[in-house]
Amino acid sequence: MLFVHPDYAITGIVYSSGSEFEIFLWDIVGQMAQTGLRLAGLIQHSQPKPGRAKCDMFLHDLATGGLHPISDDRGSEARGCVLNPDRLLRACDAAMAGLGGETDILVLCKFGKAEVEGGGFRTLMASALELGVPVLIGVPLVNLAAFRQFAGDLACVVDMSEPEGCRPPVAQSPWPGGGPTDRPLAGAA
Repeated sequence: MLFVHPDYAITGIVYSSGSEFEIFLWDIVGQMAQTGLRLAGLIQHSQPKPGRAKCDMFLHDLATGGLHPISDDRGSEARGCVLNPDRLLRACDAAMAGLGGETDILVLCKFGKAEVEGGGFRTLMASALELGVPVLIGVPLVNLAAFRQFAGDLACVVDMSEPEGCRPPVAQSPWPGGGPTDRPLAGAA
């Protein structure tokens, strides 16, 4: 399985169902960990609550194993977004400490509303790119246009149902000199 496209700094996995993607991403992360890749980033763990429409959301830090709560409990009638932006920011700050030049891949669960609005995981992604660390991120179909606008020609997109079929928006490498040659790209087996 191709975890990140070797010619692009960012690989976005496009999905329609958040719950299906969460399981899919946990599977990919497990496969990467089994191959010995050094991972950093945050992936979502949703915990259903009986009698509630909204689940509790946590971010699992891949470098430390820490679990960061990111949702507010707004009661059993809550229907809108329950994301707590301050908790998301604290989780991102904690994950930043696990990101370094030795990291093989930065994995992030979602280019969501916070990222569309200019926040969320954007700083983590920028830091990874500065270090030459490739990024793997989930992209809800509803946010695909905003993701493409944000990432431009640095990214290719993969449909969750066809993870080998990376569709780059352009045919040139965003990496200086044509590609990261100081280390092999992870997961390209």
